[in-house]
Amino acid sequence: MIGRDHELALMNTLVSTTQDQGRAVVIAGEAGIGKSTLAEEAARMARAAGFQELRCSGRQQVAASGYEGLRDLLHPVINVARTLPARQRTALMAAFGDDGTATPDHFLTSLAALGLLEEVAAHQPLLIVVEDLQWLDHSSATVVQFLARRLSNAPILLVMTLRTDSPFADVAWLPPEDVLVLGPLDQKQSGELLDASGGPASGWLRQRVLEEAAGNPLALRELPAALAGLHVDGGPPPEMLLQRLPVTQRLEATFVSEAENLPEGSRRLLLLAAAGADLPMPQLAAAARLAGLTGLSGLGGQRYRSDDLTPLERSGLLAVREGRYHFRHPLVPSAIYSAATAAQRAEAHHLLASAALDPARAAWHKAAVADGPDEVVAAALVGAGEEALRRGARAEAATAFHRAAQLSPSTEDRVERLARAAETARQAGRNHFATQVLREAVPLATSAFTVSELASSEVGLDVMAGVPARSAESLLATARQLAGPGGKDAGMERTHLLWAVAVLCVSRPHPDHVKQAVAAELLALDPGAALPSQQTALAMLDPLTYAPVLLPQMPALLPLVRTDLRVMLALGAAAEALHDLPTAMAAWLAGREQLHQVGASGDEAQVLTSLARFNVTFGDLTSALDNAELALRLVSESVMGPVMAVAYAAAALAHAWRGDIEAASTAVRLSRQPAGAPRLQETAVASWAAGLAALGQEDHRNAWLELQGTAVHPGTAAWALADLTEAAVRCGQEAAAQRAVDAVERAAAIVASPYLWTLVHRSRALLSDDEQAERHFVASIECGHTSAALLETARSSLAYGEWLRRRRRPLDARTHLEEALHVFEAQGARPWAERARRELRASGAARSLVNAASSVEEILTSQERQIAELAALGLTNKQIGDHLYLSHRTVSSHLYRVFPKLGISNRQQLAQVMPPARETTKF
Repeated sequence: MIGRDHELALMNTLVSTTQDQGRAVVIAGEAGIGKSTLAEEAARMARAAGFQELRCSGRQQVAASGYEGLRDLLHPVINVARTLPARQRTALMAAFGDDGTATPDHFLTSLAALGLLEEVAAHQPLLIVVEDLQWLDHSSATVVQFLARRLSNAPILLVMTLRTDSPFADVAWLPPEDVLVLGPLDQKQSGELLDASGGPASGWLRQRVLEEAAGNPLALRELPAALAGLHVDGGPPPEMLLQRLPVTQRLEATFVSEAENLPEGSRRLLLLAAAGADLPMPQLAAAARLAGLTGLSGLGGQRYRSDDLTPLERSGLLAVREGRYHFRHPLVPSAIYSAATAAQRAEAHHLLASAALDPARAAWHKAAVADGPDEVVAAALVGAGEEALRRGARAEAATAFHRAAQLSPSTEDRVERLARAAETARQAGRNHFATQVLREAVPLATSAFTVSELASSEVGLDVMAGVPARSAESLLATARQLAGPGGKDAGMERTHLLWAVAVLCVSRPHPDHVKQAVAAELLALDPGAALPSQQTALAMLDPLTYAPVLLPQMPALLPLVRTDLRVMLALGAAAEALHDLPTAMAAWLAGREQLHQVGASGDEAQVLTSLARFNVTFGDLTSALDNAELALRLVSESVMGPVMAVAYAAAALAHAWRGDIEAASTAVRLSRQPAGAPRLQETAVASWAAGLAALGQEDHRNAWLELQGTAVHPGTAAWALADLTEAAVRCGQEAAAQRAVDAVERAAAIVASPYLWTLVHRSRALLSDDEQAERHFVASIECGHTSAALLETARSSLAYGEWLRRRRRPLDARTHLEEALHVFEAQGARPWAERARRELRASGAARSLVNAASSVEEILTSQERQIAELAALGLTNKQIGDHLYLSHRTVSSHLYRVFPKLGISNRQQLAQVMPPARETTKF
């Protein structure tokens, strides 16, 4: 380890500090720079310190079926999986193909891997070594990234090596201080290593090795022999003076040159190993026998010997240890494979396909050398993709479907497989790949079904990940084309496509005439195709126009769409647009429950953001923060910027109610960060939160400025009406507020929403003269009780109490002020509680209400409180982990911190000190 003193000291520090907490580090650098050597030194230190070691390696391969790397990593300790929570255990075993009863979600699989490793580390510190992360299968690599960010609760050291010259060398998922980039050795260090390796002591060869190696340790060891072989008549050959290659290419050329000196049988065996890096040793041996090579047979299942293998082992290019084959360096297989002719590679892949026991691997080897359309191979790849899907490896499934499409002789099959690849890639979070596949598929699509599916995937990428879809106008034109000459064709497919266009129209700014055109197409559909999608799309596009017809249908639609989660979630959005809050909440809760059960964490996160906003509406700030936090936890592993933005916006709104200005400001800022055009609703909710926070601080001017931003989303603007009016009255903008109140009052009259009437009447009271104000205050409170909107009703009681006190009616004022104070304190709405107390003192009262729930809120973090609530209900750590998407060890660690904070010593005492559980907690 010449020249790596600093890096070795850092590794020693990591090993010693990991005894107390987890840590992850990436060792990055070009090929041959010493990444593996440094990782091995770290492993030696860890073994000496008593660590257990687990490791896996990425391999360049034709394709992966998903989770191979993770299985290699966890195989020695897989028996520990029995200790995991039920859903997590099932997800992990299904990902490995050992449980066919469920299709696992990637987040659950990742969580299960973390829980298993934490369980192992609870008995002995654990070292995990992941070599060549850039070549690990996608599903395993994303689990490793998940682990790297969450190792703080256990003594686990995760060491990863990564090539910086790889197109996959992106380590933005780790803090910069956890990325150790190895640079080249300097001239002095290079000379020391060359001497230690037995290199030339002087002369032109030494100088040339130093120049060609450029400080790369592997090159310093490998190049002397290769360059010496070109030495003629005591001097350097002319071509050596002219030829300058990058280090990687020079090393690959060296390995190829070395292989050329081997017997033919050994070269063929080396190519088979290079092309079949994904096959186990027994199957490689079978391929060698099919090739007519000398018997490559195992002795005792561990040692392999043959006349063709022996020269490879002597050269050091390939070795067989403990039943596995290992290359001298990862550059060896890539060099050998690249140097082979097309015919040689084809022969190798055909032999490997014949020897492979896994149909998916066989299909990929056949596909590797397919030189034209081949339906047999394409169909086999579809099967490989379906098998990957069953194990939750969506990224690999998308790749299989895409390759199957490329080999499909039929255009119709090709487009259908491209559509499937695009949607699967979207679900896997491979947004760039999904976009590329859509660009291939859209121009070729002709069938109504495929056209509508592609449009749905585009809109899903737009709404969930911020990747712009085609314009609504373009999609509308496509829908019209599907109608055919008579305008009646493809009713179901057009309904589905138009529903997707409606979602796009309400997510991004669109002119009214576009929305009206989409609505007209929906209304013109054949009645036989009038599915729930039609009603929900109309409700989203123009809720006030269609409210009289659609509102009575909303509750009846809920049971009809329980088998289609996509439509169920659309129903929630439609009911919300119609201000039918009970139906919307029922749809969100039902959708969340189903998504939680099937493990669709990305879609569950989106539903949780809606639930968080509704929790605020119904006055449950604790649940709002819980749901927003869980949504953020679920999407933290995927590229779902818009979902994160709306989750932050919902959290900001709850923080604003609670007067946590710093947290609210941070959440507002984060909600406004995603790249691309923001969605209308998240923009409006963030503006509402910022305005409400300013209002709580009695900064009425800034509150007015921020709250005007809610106008981009009519539904949110209606819900923020009373806040806007209060800010307007306090800074002289009554006329502008009056116009907003008139508009929302018209909507309230059409949809007959008690919640909207609560806000309208309070706004009218704030704007009215003495004669009318009291009537509106009373009406606002009555409507508030009907709508069960606790916080808004309390705000109306507070405003009414303030009004009564100013009218010298202190006894009447106290009744309403104390009602408001009780609600504000129960929910931890501190600015409004303080305002109510101030008014009570001014009215002559001397009362301070204290609520047990608020004290718990102040003592525990949000996650600690959720865990304590569930534990108080009698749930086990494993059940809590399944519910909150945490490992059971993390749950245990949180409870260990909770007990002293609450002044208790055991789990049984939680029920005595925790406030009554909320209904949302009991889900």
